[in-house]
Formats: sequence, C-alpha cells, structure tokens
Amino acid sequence: MSVQPFDSLHEDLIHDVAYDFYGKRFVTCSSDQKLKVWEFSQDTNNWELVDSWKAHESSILKVAWAHPEFGQVIASCSFDRSIRIWEEQEHELKNSGKRWLEKARLIESKGSVQDIAFAPNFLGLRLASIAADGVLRIFEALEVSNLAHWTLMDEVHVHVSRSSNPPAFKEAEENYCLSWCPSRYQSPMIVIGCGKENNARIFRCDQNNKWRPCEVLDGHEDLVNDVDWAPNMGRSYHLIATASKDHRVRIYKLLSNKDGFKVELVADLNDHRTEVWKVKWNVTGTILSSAGDDGKVRLWKAGNKAENEEGFKCIGIVCNDRQSNDTMEI
Repeated sequence: MSVQPFDSLHEDLIHDVAYDFYGKRFVTCSSDQKLKVWEFSQDTNNWELVDSWKAHESSILKVAWAHPEFGQVIASCSFDRSIRIWEEQEHELKNSGKRWLEKARLIESKGSVQDIAFAPNFLGLRLASIAADGVLRIFEALEVSNLAHWTLMDEVHVHVSRSSNPPAFKEAEENYCLSWCPSRYQSPMIVIGCGKENNARIFRCDQNNKWRPCEVLDGHEDLVNDVDWAPNMGRSYHLIATASKDHRVRIYKLLSNKDGFKVELVADLNDHRTEVWKVKWNVTGTILSSAGDDGKVRLWKAGNKAENEEGFKCIGIVCNDRQSNDTMEI
C-alpha cells in the first residue's frame, strides 16, 4: 500500500480526522481552531480542499460526521468547552467559507470536551460527549428538520464514587474517550475510557432509560487514549479495542450472560512499543487498525482456527517511506 502525503493547509497540530459515511469526504480539526472538509477528486486522483472555516475559540479536539439520513451534519468539540453542530448549505459555493453553517452550540460541559460520537442511526439523531469534568452527556435533536434545538437527555458521572459529590478536577490529569455499541438488537450501550482509573467501563441504558455503569475492562497501566466498539456482523459476542499510554492495544471479548457480559481479554498487543493513540475497526469488525507515536498504522486480524492460529496477528503496517525498513506489505 502506497502512502501519498499532501499538505493539510492547517497552521497547527491536527487532532482528529473523520470520514463521512461513504468514505468520499473527510473533515480535519486542528489547534488552529479550524475545520477543513476534503473531497476525493476522480479527475485528479487527489484529495481536494472544498471548505475551511474557524469553528471554535480554542483547539478543536474531535470531529464526527452524522449518518447521511439526517443530512450532511458535522459535530466538533474543543478546549473551549463547547460542542458545535454544523450543517452543509449546498446552495453555497465550495471554498466560500459559508457552506457549513453553525446550527447549535452546546455549552453544558464544565471542562474541555474531549470526545464526541453520534449514536447509531436507528437510535435517532443523538450525540454522546465526554468532558474533562468526567461527565457523560447525551444530547438529542428531537426534530431532525431543526438542528438548532438539542435536548440534554442525560448526564452521567463516569466515576461511580463521584456521583453524589464530585470534587474539583484538574483538566491536565483527566483523559476520556467513548464509543457507542453499534448493535441494534440490544439496549443502547457506550464504552468509556475512564481517565486516571486506567480502564474502560461499559454504560448501559436500562428499561427506565437510565444510564448505569456496568462491566469494567481493566488491565492497562496508564491512561486509555481511545476505545472502539466493533460492528457485530452476525457474531454471538462483542469485541472492544482500547489504546493506551502504556504502549498497548488490548482487545476484549464480551459474551452475554444473565447479568450482562462476561469480559475476556483476547489480545494484549505491544508492537508499537510507544504510546498508542487511536484504534478503529473496519465496517465488518474483522480488522482493527491502531496508530501510535511510532508513526505507524498497524492492522490486526484474528487468527484462522482452521489453520491452528490463535489470537490477533499483525497483517500489515502502513508508514512513511522514510521510516524504517520493517514495513510489511499489505
């Protein structure tokens, strides 16, 4: 697999990249306080910038694209403690700076908003956020045709012991991340990387529509930087991946039982040998990618039992041509 670099045109560090549903566009966010939308051109065989605008008053940490059944909608979050909802105005010219209109500004967080994710589309237009104050917030646009109005549906303290009287927090010491369960056959669930606890926890929405803390995914020795819940393509179990400051990628298997899930660690991967920042499953939940401070993206796939292989194996590495020669072909 060849790597084709291009100028991001950002003036500072890029914090996140998010593709749209079809993979034909992506949006980048940066410490330069700007969002940039890119489209792939069949004519030039390159990614081309189609709009750029200042979106926040501080570094933008994460960006997310809603399902296209709700229109072309982007959410962004920032150190400025806000979440902003953007809707594409197709009648405006590309690169005019007017094509994406701010429709709503959600400012309930008491700390920097560190991660956001739209719910699976069958749950409606919902957005989950986690901020440095350690609170999971669920917002919903009850009228999809009017994105100016979002309702705060739930506020859940991630740290169970803090729920009654949460103490003051220090933003620099907290780090949170989240991912929705993509299965439509179970109650809504979210996995959250829980800051200084160095683990992840599953939160489940019960029959009374209350979010409850459930199973803990433990074993990491430092902050969990990212979590991703795998799409469930006909499996009888779930898979969740975590990335950590302790240099490890861990994969957990969740088997349903009468009390919830039995959690089993099925992979503990240390190939990056440096801090791991991101994990992401493919659309079928069969291949996991991970990225770390080594500047490499590693691809992992479960072994084939028919070939007497067990666990997850590295099937490829993507990196810059100027890096070391241990790169594997994909």
